[in-house]
Amino acid sequence: MVKFILKEKTDNKFVYEYFPEGDFSKEAGIIIVDTASESVWVEKVAEEDFECHTTADELNDMRNAINEMRAENGEPPLTEEELPTATEGSRWYYYANHAIDRLCDLFNNGEEPTQGTVAWY
Repeated sequence: MVKFILKEKTDNKFVYEYFPEGDFSKEAGIIIVDTASESVWVEKVAEEDFECHTTADELNDMRNAINEMRAENGEPPLTEEELPTATEGSRWYYYANHAIDRLCDLFNNGEEPTQGTVAWY
């Protein structure tokens, strides 16, 4: 679970603090949403957040497993446009990424959230 709170807003820039596990006693991370450039990034990693890494081989193994399941269900495989073959790995921050995904969904729906919680299992 991660909580985020709007700390500052200018014309096109929203600054959010995010708190892994909703723990406000730990140092918050900072996520910036820039609506003018339609970009989002982690300005500062929260004290309790951590980086994850997936190799290109792991991503392609996942793609192959999805296509095997689709074949078992009589569905066509995913195209390169739907899920391209990976040529490089991927890195992200575990908690920040969940907050960013939710923020992007909300902004894409025309909302400008002042706070939020994302829970997963």
